[in-house]
Amino acid sequence: MLSSFPRLAASDFDEACNSLLGRYRRAGQKQEEWLSIETVYHYDMTYLSITKALPDAVYIPKDSNDDDEVDEVEEDDEEVIAKSSVPQAIINYDIVLSPTYQVPVLYISISDPQHRFPPTMATLYEHLIPLHFKTQTEHAGVIGGITVTDHPATNRPVFFIHPCQTAGVIEASVGARDVTAEEYLMVWIGALGKCVGLNIPLALVREEEDDLV
Repeated sequence: MLSSFPRLAASDFDEACNSLLGRYRRAGQKQEEWLSIETVYHYDMTYLSITKALPDAVYIPKDSNDDDEVDEVEEDDEEVIAKSSVPQAIINYDIVLSPTYQVPVLYISISDPQHRFPPTMATLYEHLIPLHFKTQTEHAGVIGGITVTDHPATNRPVFFIHPCQTAGVIEASVGARDVTAEEYLMVWIGALGKCVGLNIPLALVREEEDDLV
């Protein structure tokens, strides 16, 4: 049982990160959602960094009422050809343990060679929050704590989910059962990450089950 539950001690955070990294190394080739996961060491700070490709945005003309028009694509359209040759933008999800709140904190940014996605709220709602979460995230809830701040390691402007409600969310999600450090982190990703497009690939969830067969 975690000694600080629903918070997370530094040693438990390290254990959780190493366990999730181990899952990826054993089963990461069975999925395509995550591009990489690694432990980053920055002076006295250690955090977990997960990357995935930024999904291509679907453009739907605002003045169009004809669904058929959305499906029409000009194969010889120079703009379409140009877009296909542009390097894929990458979403960076950095998981850092907050020394103040003693819970993981999620920092989100987009790496793009063409700098098309600045750290603005417009970028957040247009490219990072899944469509089925947009209505609820614009008003209240845990996701309402998203804002722009400086990354604690890189000092670059990034999005982050404020951790003030995290302990309560974890406690409500876990209930009365005991969890390991790894289970804590996976519950945390499931509770907070999904609102900004971060989900644990099914292959990683099943990895432990496959070992028991």
